[in-house]
Amino acid sequence: MRTSLLRSATLCALACAPLAAADWYVRAGADGDGSAKDKPLGVAWKALEKCARGDVIHIAAGTYYGKTGCGHWVVNVPQLTLVGGYTADFSSRNPFKNLTILEKAKDYKGGVVGQPDGMLAGKQGVDVSGLIVDGFVFNAQARNSYDASGKIQPKDCEPGMLVEGVGTIKLRNSILLNPYGDGVYCTWKGEGNEVANNFILNTFYSAIETRSAQPDSVITIRNNTIAFCWQQPGKGGSIGIMVGRQGKTIIQDNVIAFMQCEDAGQNYGVAVNNNFGNDETVMKGNVFAQCMGGPYAYMDASKANLLLWKPEEIADLNKDPESYRCAKGSADNVIDDPKLNPDKEWFEKFSNFVASKPGKLNMDAMNQWRQALGLPLQAEPGSPRKNWGMAYPLDKVVGNLVSKIPGKGVQVDKTFETYAGGGAPAAAGGAAAPAAEAKAYAETPWDALKKGAAGLKDLKDKPVQIRAGMGPGKTEWHLAAAARDNYDCVALNLPGEAEMSMKYAFGYLLKGSPAHKEWQKLAAKKAKFAKEGLIIKGTASYVGKDSYAYPVGIIIDEVAAP
Repeated sequence: MRTSLLRSATLCALACAPLAAADWYVRAGADGDGSAKDKPLGVAWKALEKCARGDVIHIAAGTYYGKTGCGHWVVNVPQLTLVGGYTADFSSRNPFKNLTILEKAKDYKGGVVGQPDGMLAGKQGVDVSGLIVDGFVFNAQARNSYDASGKIQPKDCEPGMLVEGVGTIKLRNSILLNPYGDGVYCTWKGEGNEVANNFILNTFYSAIETRSAQPDSVITIRNNTIAFCWQQPGKGGSIGIMVGRQGKTIIQDNVIAFMQCEDAGQNYGVAVNNNFGNDETVMKGNVFAQCMGGPYAYMDASKANLLLWKPEEIADLNKDPESYRCAKGSADNVIDDPKLNPDKEWFEKFSNFVASKPGKLNMDAMNQWRQALGLPLQAEPGSPRKNWGMAYPLDKVVGNLVSKIPGKGVQVDKTFETYAGGGAPAAAGGAAAPAAEAKAYAETPWDALKKGAAGLKDLKDKPVQIRAGMGPGKTEWHLAAAARDNYDCVALNLPGEAEMSMKYAFGYLLKGSPAHKEWQKLAAKKAKFAKEGLIIKGTASYVGKDSYAYPVGIIIDEVAAP
């Protein structure tokens, strides 16, 4: 039967709407399917494998270890929201009271081959733009090895950052501690990136990195408490925030304290390092305390690496930021005591690790901290290698490390965001976004898509159902509604044709959608489905090029095996 799509004789009376974004629920030890608050999954990694683009995963307080206890969680779709800090019944959320803890199991016996560097990581090659991570504890202590005194043993540690990914990413209201590596290291893209209201503690190298920021990206780093960062001998580090050469980094109302270093004069132990000379950097309202290398290192216009460490120099930066490779709007940064109250036993070891050029470290201020904790005064620098990299105790974070300076660092007494399916804050009452309008897909023969078919050039936004062989990936995005950034392009072959056949239409799969995930799943039997074909439902349009045998693009809503 050779009819145009516009006059298709067989119309599937299938009211098939694309699936709306879903809400998933997880509570440690539960045995449900995750579809409702009273049917939660028992492990978080299964929700990550089941979820699709736009979904929200709600996770109750408890401890979660990853698949088989590996301590890794992989995000493989964009526009995903991960939300922790709920009570057991999901009736309320406070991430700093109801701790949702992600860590490696102490008895994990598997290896690290094939695992990402980060505890929470975007899948390799996947742009996870739209990812929101809100309300978790990332504790890397179990990834590390310590001797009897508590000193870290690097050769026996699993190195790596805590959070990584590619795309536009938001990290909020979380506790990150004890990695043998960075806290947050992402390839930032777009303008909506955010690292806000997090404790980032006891890191090696840098707490937050923007070195891989892409051009035109904007990363807002605000109201974080960043403390106790260590240098790796021979590798550098002990940096609070490492600013990249590209993008715009906005650093506002953070507390950055106790950056340690052993190699004085090497721009280690620095609160903010701008040694790439990024003059789009904004520093506003930050508090610096006991940063052994100084508050701010930067590269000036003549490519000299310079350092600000005196109060009067920070005051001048506030008045004249452009002279220090900071953007307009930089102001109100201070060297001050945020009056944190760290764990006494841990801080005694930490404060005995001191090596710095005279002047950068204020020994009188250090002794004031020790005296406040009931520790004996320390007149001279201690041994820089005796105490090194000890794990900071999680139970001494929230009650001990909140700044006494109003509005600076983490704010624990606040209203926390709520979310519903779709990745955005919930509407009134927490209702999810409405489902898309139903479509009736016209069952369509291949001849109706062929070059020269009647009505083909008028074809636009027509719901169709075809039987198509699974072809290879393509690199041609012909439809404005299916842009390269959000869609994968594949060949929909005439069933039975060889994989590289010229008899194909273009298929466009929204990245991370149920259809995209199903295509990837069925690709394990690609030879079978190249021959037999798959049931494809989607919206077809003429692509405007008669050089193709089948000049049609289909934005795919559903993929199914016959």
